[in-house]
Amino acid sequence: MNGPRTRRLVLFTASAALAMGTVCVSSSAFAAPGAAGALTAAPSPQPTSDMSAAAELYLTHVLDLLQNNSMDKNKVDWPEVRRQAFAEAAGAKTTADTYDAIDLAVKALDNPHTVFMRPEQAAEFNPSPEVEAPGTGVPPPVPRGRLVGQEIGYVSLPTTDRIPGYAKAGAQAVRTLDASRPCGWIVDLRADSGGAIWPKLDVLAPLLGDGRLGAFVDADGNQAAWALNKGQLSLGGEVIPKDLPPNIETGENGVEDYVTHNAYVLKRPRPPVAVLTGPRTASAGEAALIAFRGRPESRSFGLPTAGLATGNASYPLNDGALLLVTSVADMDRTGRRYVNTPIAPDVRVAFTDRDMRWGAGDPVIDAARQWLESRPACTQ
Repeated sequence: MNGPRTRRLVLFTASAALAMGTVCVSSSAFAAPGAAGALTAAPSPQPTSDMSAAAELYLTHVLDLLQNNSMDKNKVDWPEVRRQAFAEAAGAKTTADTYDAIDLAVKALDNPHTVFMRPEQAAEFNPSPEVEAPGTGVPPPVPRGRLVGQEIGYVSLPTTDRIPGYAKAGAQAVRTLDASRPCGWIVDLRADSGGAIWPKLDVLAPLLGDGRLGAFVDADGNQAAWALNKGQLSLGGEVIPKDLPPNIETGENGVEDYVTHNAYVLKRPRPPVAVLTGPRTASAGEAALIAFRGRPESRSFGLPTAGLATGNASYPLNDGALLLVTSVADMDRTGRRYVNTPIAPDVRVAFTDRDMRWGAGDPVIDAARQWLESRPACTQ
């Protein structure tokens, strides 16, 4: 049997109901000595004599990944967790025989964003990106825009289930709307349950402005800043590439136009921005919200988010299973750290799914519009 695959940390994953949409981070973000990317020595495993070598190697590898990379690693009694895991896996002959033991270790971390997926779950969670939704002939959802009234630009960001075309379509929607010279903008994240963060920030780059947007922070306090400079997004100082190469997540063709390096400048720069949130705003959707936290003339409306404002590392295993380890917490530009707790809006406005139809009568949009129209940018 081949040993478990080495870890693969990616810039995105497909979203899935199982994990409410995962945002993954680049391995290069913590490549410095002593940072989270550098593995630390794990305690010796405690295998039983009747485990096969393959099962022992597999379980030891997964426990090492959890202990070395989880942002909750310092909260766990690892010798005890390892003892319990190997006791649970006593007699294991195959990798599948260790799954219940892995579930036990994941449960000990007490983090809803850390997930171990059996091979059949992993296959559904992480398909190759496709231009069309499978079997439908219908293009996947991309950002859409319209005018609210005469002077408010409205952009709705869906979940990034499948990446190709997302950033390009969203960037074009913003540019098209800007031809009307909006005095304020609404960014609707209520249907954004996660996926890839960088295409979202690329779409929103003209609204966010240059500078530090936020950061990932690991269990030891190491930070990797999200930054924007003339359309180029970077993580920990490394620019996010426009195209992603082929790999297990991106498929044999990779992903073209993953981001667009959106350097477009609004006709009315630094506008007020209202961000709409709700219980389906999760993971990368919450990271998009956090990028506006601390930005001047920004305010959020709606209901609290799902509470998954953390970043995951993706570890495909050699039997087709997948381990998603919550390795970092999100941090806004002011230094406030977010974890797996719902983020309350600045202005609470109740709504239902029926209210979110593409038209008039949405109470959250109405509240956001009222605030925007009161701002100096829209009254002068």
